[in-house]
Amino acid sequence: MRGVRWVVLMGLCVPSGLVWAETVSSSQSQTRIAQKESAATAAATPSSAPTEYDFGNFSSETLATKSWQALDRGDYAAVEAYATKCISLYETKAVEQQAALTDFAPKDKAFTYWALNDVATCYFILSKARLAQGRVKEARDAFQTIIDRLGYAQCWDPKGWFWKVAQGASDQLMTIGTSYDFGDYTSQTLTVKAWDVLGKNDHKGVELYTKKCIELYEVEAKKQQASLTEFAPKEKAFNDWALNDVATCYFILGESLLTQKRYQEAKAVFDRVVSDFSFAQCWDPKGWFWKVAVASRGRLNKILAEAGS
Repeated sequence: MRGVRWVVLMGLCVPSGLVWAETVSSSQSQTRIAQKESAATAAATPSSAPTEYDFGNFSSETLATKSWQALDRGDYAAVEAYATKCISLYETKAVEQQAALTDFAPKDKAFTYWALNDVATCYFILSKARLAQGRVKEARDAFQTIIDRLGYAQCWDPKGWFWKVAQGASDQLMTIGTSYDFGDYTSQTLTVKAWDVLGKNDHKGVELYTKKCIELYEVEAKKQQASLTEFAPKEKAFNDWALNDVATCYFILGESLLTQKRYQEAKAVFDRVVSDFSFAQCWDPKGWFWKVAVASRGRLNKILAEAGS
């Protein structure tokens, strides 16, 4: 139906006026006066103004994009409109695509499963909006729907990779009711958060943030380590972002374990840095990089001195 614009109208439809006849009976007049007053009150209520949403070309990609944009600006009514529209139009196809998979699609084929990816993403966005509004049970239910029915969905990040929507939903369920938040899931964000909670002796937080960074980026970190034969010079060190952040997260985790006197676990973590990420460097805000493996060797010596093993 070209040329037709689809909209959602939300609010009350109120008649502009009522025609009153002077000849009506007293009882009829009183009834109509009450109706008129009720209508006038409704018309004065802000919620009576219709809200119009533009669904564009109605593609799942467009609806998911509009949902993200609405979430970013805190327009939760718009999130509901766009996300639920995507779900209502494409969920059947999404479930079909999920059933056709036995594992996550590789990067070069992931876009083939457009409905699965976009519907799961819209459930995720919808859940985030509901959490922000304090609608916790509804948020939990939507996150669980992703895990139960759309487990192989992947969401494209404009930075150049896919992230697993069900894993994101699981993370959200795990942190509901806590102060923990994985933010944008970048290695930098997770590392900064790990340092922050380490400074507060929040060992649970350290485990959450460091292990999430390691889970997401260790493969890339190992690739970057393998590409090096020596430490990168300062002007190029940031290019090895995964290597640096993953090794730093292992170091932070080791520090937390060492503080708790969990010596054997700490030793295993510091050994991992030395053996697998020897060219990692950690940026100090004061203006220099320090070598994570060198610092890890120092901690291993400390463990030997304190625990004798």
